[in-house]
Amino acid sequence: MSRRPEVSGARDATPEDNGALLTLTEQCPMEGDIGLCVNRRPDFFALNRLEGDRWWVGVVDDREGTAIGCVAVAERMVYLHGKPTRSMYVSDLKVHPDYRGTSAADSLSAYARQITEVDSVPTFLTILAGNQSMEKRLSGPRGLHHMLRFATIRSHSVSLLWRRRIASHGVNVSRGRPEDIEQMADLWQTVAPHRQFAAVHDVQSLSTWINSAPALDSSSYWLARDRRGDLVGFLGLWDQESFKQMRITSYSRKLAGVRALFNAGAPLVGATRLPPAGETLRYLTAVNVCVPADSPGVLRTLLLNAYNELRGEGYSFLTIGLDIRDPLAAALSGLLSQPTDIWACMASSDGTFTGSDLTARPVHHEIALV
Repeated sequence: MSRRPEVSGARDATPEDNGALLTLTEQCPMEGDIGLCVNRRPDFFALNRLEGDRWWVGVVDDREGTAIGCVAVAERMVYLHGKPTRSMYVSDLKVHPDYRGTSAADSLSAYARQITEVDSVPTFLTILAGNQSMEKRLSGPRGLHHMLRFATIRSHSVSLLWRRRIASHGVNVSRGRPEDIEQMADLWQTVAPHRQFAAVHDVQSLSTWINSAPALDSSSYWLARDRRGDLVGFLGLWDQESFKQMRITSYSRKLAGVRALFNAGAPLVGATRLPPAGETLRYLTAVNVCVPADSPGVLRTLLLNAYNELRGEGYSFLTIGLDIRDPLAAALSGLLSQPTDIWACMASSDGTFTGSDLTARPVHHEIALV
């Protein structure tokens, strides 16, 4: 039996780790009928800088001092039970395939636990549904304490196919402008408290966040106004290719056949052909979805206006993530979306928050920051 490779304890990542972390990300694809690999070139840390007011990335090294595993933690203000609450977000737990089964994951879990245990701050994290080994890994003495799986986020990937008919639902839709930010922040402060873990924003923080996000600006947003001109909903659709790329690594035999049929018919409806294995899949991700829960029609009107405008622009699909209990999910009815489920989990060092009724309000999770 070959000896398992050795790893060090976790340490704080530095800018010099960027190359190794980019390589690590590319060595951890998601396998299935379609194999996908999310690349983070040119800057692994670009996403981390957007995830919270303070953030940390921990890494473990091989014997040569090269990072072969990582985990990220971000501190941010969110709404929990309607009140602004300091929280932690754990993400990006990755271990190179050659080092799985070593102490690497334990060291990374300990790194995250050391940060999140301060002051019993509630900690939010997500796990791809069905990944029982990861759920066990993150809970208990080898992971985070008092972890509870309390909700499921469904990522809906909506293919941009034929042009859709749009019911107005009493609103007019337009693209965002810099001068809209104050009204956007006002609506966010009305809607977000009714959603668990939605970020706390005022005009300044929302404007700063949008302006600091690569390739995102006011024109990336679609705004819905009622007949009086009042803003009643908005969402952003973010092309993240400049710092996050989704590469197709493989198609199953079944999906290869589906791809061939789809590509043959795509020009007839103005859709974008699916690329071959090895190439990048262009898509957009919804961000800052801000629509009252009782207005799924407004969200549908926003989505379909964006859908029709973006067809033929080289994008294969748009993706939006919603709690499966969220009334807004009705907006996706009939759009032939491909679902991917993600478990939402809460942890705290003393169990203070896991006893609360976390299911009373739908969860808000920015899948664009995954």
